[in-house]
Amino acid sequence: MSDPQPQAAMLRHYVEHTRPAIVEDLALDEALLEEAEAGGPPILRIWEPTAVAVVLGASCRLREDVRVEACREDGVAIVRRSSGGGTVVVGPGVLNVTVVLPVDYAPGLAAVDYTQRFVLERIAVAIRAQGPQVEVMGSGDLTLGLRKCAGSAQRRLRRHFLVHASILYRFPSEEIGRYTTHPARQPAYRQGRSHEEFVVNLEMPRERLVAAVRSAWLDPDAPTEPVLVPEERMAHLIAEKFADPAWIERL
Repeated sequence: MSDPQPQAAMLRHYVEHTRPAIVEDLALDEALLEEAEAGGPPILRIWEPTAVAVVLGASCRLREDVRVEACREDGVAIVRRSSGGGTVVVGPGVLNVTVVLPVDYAPGLAAVDYTQRFVLERIAVAIRAQGPQVEVMGSGDLTLGLRKCAGSAQRRLRRHFLVHASILYRFPSEEIGRYTTHPARQPAYRQGRSHEEFVVNLEMPRERLVAAVRSAWLDPDAPTEPVLVPEERMAHLIAEKFADPAWIERL
């Protein structure tokens, strides 16, 4: 497998920030994308949920993908993001990486399929430098020995896009099967395996994983610029979309 060609410029804006509730985290990702579209900078964000939650992709079907009664019994939040991709279970032990970039950041990023691979390959190169020999497979997975350790999705506006990835490094895989069903759509390399047989933790210390992701996007010799959390834009997105049952249960 080849490394991404060539590497584009490093980013200067970075925020490592987790909100108290998962709907706020989804809203913050969307707000950072909207801020970039309105003239703000490209950004790397790292966050990790404080509690287990089920996150539907924008076009996923609630009753087909989610074991709703198990979630209700355990008090697990069910939310919906605005990016594509499949339904995922996140929580402590899942490092979430959000990259917001302009479409002219590197050649080829106008193509949806290439965009996701470009972002994931760059992260994969940095992780491989730390030891784990991860590869990019399917429509946007990071894998380790043909088992999935991260999934990704993207959201596009006219001039900017975001790709967010959820990297499992210390997450109990049985939680995935308890709260979500076996997916109807799956990559060929899965070969029908159950969640427990298919998903694997990267088993990498969090500090090393964060350092690897940072090294993929940030210049170690240049100071990062502060990122102000767009609270007003977030509040609007939460009220109008991410906390609205009509949005979460729309499919």
